[in-house]
Amino acid sequence: MPLVTFIDDNMTEEVSVGTKMTAAAESAGASILFGCRSGNCGKCRVRVKDGGQNLSTPQEKELSFLKLIDAKPNDRLACQIRVNGDCSIEHVGS
Repeated sequence: MPLVTFIDDNMTEEVSVGTKMTAAAESAGASILFGCRSGNCGKCRVRVKDGGQNLSTPQEKELSFLKLIDAKPNDRLACQIRVNGDCSIEHVGS
């Protein structure tokens, strides 16, 4: 089962393949803030430090929003991610 490491909180959560990052963060008690949960607010923006290839592919809505806020290349919206393998993220919010 994949391991998600929440760098800011110094914690790791084991999840099933395909788990939404929102569920992983809530289960772990991670400090990622979630606002709209639909990819419109950016409160849940995270920076993928390791394992980006193990996350779901960003869809057009997420990519458009990240471009709008001039996000860095490894930034993602946690509310839009499904975990398919080990990864490490840190919260950068908006």
